[in-house]
Amino acid sequence: ANLNLNPGWGQATVQSKIQVGSDDIIKYANFNYQGTTFDHIYPVSANMKYLHIDIWTVEETSVAVYPICWNGSANETERFKTITLTGADYGVWKSFDIPMTDFTTQGLTMNDVYQIKLVGSGGKTVYFDNIYFWTDVTPSLTVSTAALTIAQPENSTNTFDINTTSSWTAASDQTWVTLSSTSGTGNSTITLTASANSDYSTRTATVTVTGSTTKTVVVTQSPQLPAAPSAPMVLADKVKSVYSDTYTPAVTVTAFDAWWEMTFSTVTFSTGNDGKKAVSTSNGGCASPTFEGTPLDVTDMNYVHVDIFPLSTLDIQLQFITVTATTANWVSLGTATVNQWNSFNIPLSSFTNAIKTDLKQVGFRTNLSKGTFYMDNLYFYNDLGTSVSEVAAHNNNVSCYPNPAKDQITIKAQSEIAEVMVRNLIGQNIKVIPVNSLETNISLNDLATGNYILTMKLSDGNTVNRKLVKE
Repeated sequence: ANLNLNPGWGQATVQSKIQVGSDDIIKYANFNYQGTTFDHIYPVSANMKYLHIDIWTVEETSVAVYPICWNGSANETERFKTITLTGADYGVWKSFDIPMTDFTTQGLTMNDVYQIKLVGSGGKTVYFDNIYFWTDVTPSLTVSTAALTIAQPENSTNTFDINTTSSWTAASDQTWVTLSSTSGTGNSTITLTASANSDYSTRTATVTVTGSTTKTVVVTQSPQLPAAPSAPMVLADKVKSVYSDTYTPAVTVTAFDAWWEMTFSTVTFSTGNDGKKAVSTSNGGCASPTFEGTPLDVTDMNYVHVDIFPLSTLDIQLQFITVTATTANWVSLGTATVNQWNSFNIPLSSFTNAIKTDLKQVGFRTNLSKGTFYMDNLYFYNDLGTSVSEVAAHNNNVSCYPNPAKDQITIKAQSEIAEVMVRNLIGQNIKVIPVNSLETNISLNDLATGNYILTMKLSDGNTVNRKLVKE
């Protein structure tokens, strides 16, 4: 800082600067009072603890030290510290460290010091050196959080605060997260920006902030969500659904209960419809959708279906619980391919008490394993009740042509067609067309080239599904 060592205050002191070796020393002759003015304000109370001053004299008996604050100078005569000098102090350099509290207890806030005034007993010669504020306290450094999350999409952000009076640096150990600033002094807010997470698992990075101490922030980015599984094709009147967007529920699921070390949460897949995410944190973790208030009669069903998307190799098992407290054995779903949807159809005969009138829970367990999987389309169905002749009858009663088709497709049925629904292969409705006649032409001009599912709802209550190829 630039200093004015001899401001014009009307003092009798004769100020000069002498050099002893390579050291510049201030000499005050005929010392009554003298000041030093800074070129800017010093907020010394924020991080300083002492005011240091070195004095050499052979005759001065006292030196009063006044830090003058921008908002406190009107009462400066009341805010000083007197250093007493005796014969034992003469002829040698004496160092003094004045605690800041000697001034702050007098009312100075010390956050805006801009002058230092020294006052002697009058007419003596005194030499001064090394006048500075200092502290023996290591500056603290804190961060506002030790952990934060960032969303999955490209350029997702989150922030944390650095609180310190010292300089600092910050760095991430992963390139997918970047920092708005990597160095600075004093308090700062750091914005973290992430690239898109293209993995189905969460990923983490560690941001290390180094200054007077070292702090870390663990950054967790949400995973990419899979697309929904293909929509089920079983006729709705042959299904009793527990959890699926495709079918009307046969029960009211009151909760997805965590039995032990497994939790279910609702997610929205990248293609729109909802599903469940299960996280098992221990080998044998288990949980269940519960519908105790409306038990389910599955005596007319012969299969249970579920779609599973595992993020690691897992042995996932199912179990049935009934209101009458009869518990079935655990049944393994079998080998599932990681990071893709797997459809399982398990005969109810695999469960020792499968044919029950009062099911209240369907348990999931990761047997001798733990990890994360997504679940959708949990339902019971009966393929025996839909005979080959019955399926053929429905199919023969409905014709769709041409197929493959470019511009439009014609649909005819012997029963009145109530409506036609066009869905993509993951079950999303593309469009619904009311018909209420035996024949209709459906325009395909608004469809992209690809494969679709046509669902025809007939007035007799039957539903017919057909694959459509749009050229």
